[in-house]
Amino acid sequence: MSNRMSVLSRRLGRFAGGFSFATVAFFSIGLYAAANTKGQVVFLFAGLVLVCLFASFFLWLAHGFAWAMIPEKPAEEKKPAEALKPADPLEPAEALKPADPLEPAEAMKPAEPMKPAEPVKRAEAMRSAEAKRPAEAMKATEAMKPAEEKVIVSEDPPDAKYTITGRRVY
Repeated sequence: MSNRMSVLSRRLGRFAGGFSFATVAFFSIGLYAAANTKGQVVFLFAGLVLVCLFASFFLWLAHGFAWAMIPEKPAEEKKPAEALKPADPLEPAEALKPADPLEPAEAMKPAEPMKPAEPVKRAEAMRSAEAKRPAEAMKATEAMKPAEEKVIVSEDPPDAKYTITGRRVY
């Protein structure tokens, strides 16, 4: 990773230096054009100076971050002889002790029988339609009728004038 970051840092530094040089060049050409001509060329060079200035600023900033990411000490590469050297042999592990014998789990207690909370009440028998009183029957039929639609009558005359906000002009 250090090699990649150093390459990136160098390339960003070169681009930033190039844009810095272009900024100075366009600025000096723009000053010369402003002194000798009164045309639109000055505005062209002013725009180029601004573009190059911002590009060089951000490239220098990126170069600084990439430079900061390079580790101070480069990673040491292994020599070919060390790479092929076998690893240290493992030491024999300590003698394992036999596992403690498992104690029998406590006998499962039988679950307590469920007690009924309350006796279930019988549902009341439905009254027949004939047993209903006439007033109750009327209420039931009124509830089933659709609501009557009310016609909204406009209080404003048809030639009324309004502002943009919706207020009526008298």
